[in-house]
Amino acid sequence: MGILEVSVLIAGIAMAAGSLMTGLAQGLSVAKAMEGISRQPEAAGKIQGALIIGLAFIESIAIYVLAIAIIILFANPFTTPTMNEQKAKSEVAVLKLEMEKISLEKELATLKAGVEKPAVKKTK
Repeated sequence: MGILEVSVLIAGIAMAAGSLMTGLAQGLSVAKAMEGISRQPEAAGKIQGALIIGLAFIESIAIYVLAIAIIILFANPFTTPTMNEQKAKSEVAVLKLEMEKISLEKELATLKAGVEKPAVKKTK
């Protein structure tokens, strides 16, 4: 199994576990809130406010798991880059040589142009 296959498997397991755990936590939270409201109906407003804040925190965990799964799938830091450092250095060296070749060709062209011009004689 390659790194990409393992990444897909891990991302799937992470999403499954994250969704399962956040679903269970939200269900337990709502059940306890309903139990509290049924015991003390006058405190329903306070319980509801705390419940909504708690559900938002629980849901943020699922969003974090989703973000990590997307990073693992599409921007995997564990895969090898397409261009390694050695290849990049060799391409830079080739570009430097090509630039030097172009400058030498220009210099040679100017020297040839100077040689081909007839010498102007000074007369007195």
